[in-house]
Amino acid sequence: MPSELLQPTIDEIRWATATRKVSVSAGDFDDWEKVLRDPRNSPLAVMQVERQQRNDCQGNATANGEEYRSWVVSGRRTMPVLSEMYAYNASEYLMGPQNVGRDSGTSMHAGVRLLTEGIPRLQVQPGVAAESRWPYSQYFRSASQFEAAARRVEIVPSHVTEHGPLPSFEGMLAAVAAGGTGHIGTFWSVRWSSLNGRRLMDTLPTSGGGHATEIIWAEHVQGRWYLCVWNSHGDGFYYMSQRCYEQLLSRRGEPFGCFVLMPDRAQERYYNRLENGGGYFA
Repeated sequence: MPSELLQPTIDEIRWATATRKVSVSAGDFDDWEKVLRDPRNSPLAVMQVERQQRNDCQGNATANGEEYRSWVVSGRRTMPVLSEMYAYNASEYLMGPQNVGRDSGTSMHAGVRLLTEGIPRLQVQPGVAAESRWPYSQYFRSASQFEAAARRVEIVPSHVTEHGPLPSFEGMLAAVAAGGTGHIGTFWSVRWSSLNGRRLMDTLPTSGGGHATEIIWAEHVQGRWYLCVWNSHGDGFYYMSQRCYEQLLSRRGEPFGCFVLMPDRAQERYYNRLENGGGYFA
């Protein structure tokens, strides 16, 4: 199954260092455990299950994270369906127009740039096109074809304005409760365990090519918190243990890169919801 993920270029690493601003801690969001324990808040039953057909895992992760953030910001009314292929093609373009159509994968950084900066060269705003406007079958093989289509398509505006390094485990739990996601790249020779009838990544893989996934939620199972990581292999999500996440932290997400992406006005939106007993308000 295609899963290719590229390591960032030196320029992308420099960009990420120069532009990171978000710093998340568990103390930023009171009662995050209560939010996560309420099944009405979980996106897991309403996210679209995907099976990638190209080396577009990073495009899938980018679109999946933005779907969840948009759902939270809208007050959990309608889960949008965003275009993984737009996110992939656009990420190729951001890594260099010569990369469009190669289907050799993209970097985690390219997806973050797409959400936070858009495509300045084409004057395309940050965000992702809707799946209905850019279907999965629409994969452009040349930069000129992509440019023409990207200039025409309507973009669903991104709710990410800033990015930062992954927080502590509790910080990540609080982040997903507030509509944030973890945009993570890992090796993919995984020695799976099982939990609750699903696959569990309990030990961080250290070989086997790269794969991009998105931390979008967390569940309390058998007395412990586990992160729910949305995948693009037809399985919905897998669990990640605290031990595995902390191994990822100790490696600083290397060699692929990992980011926390928060909705704009995250604390304001979060406390509006708590005070009003409902969803987030735009």
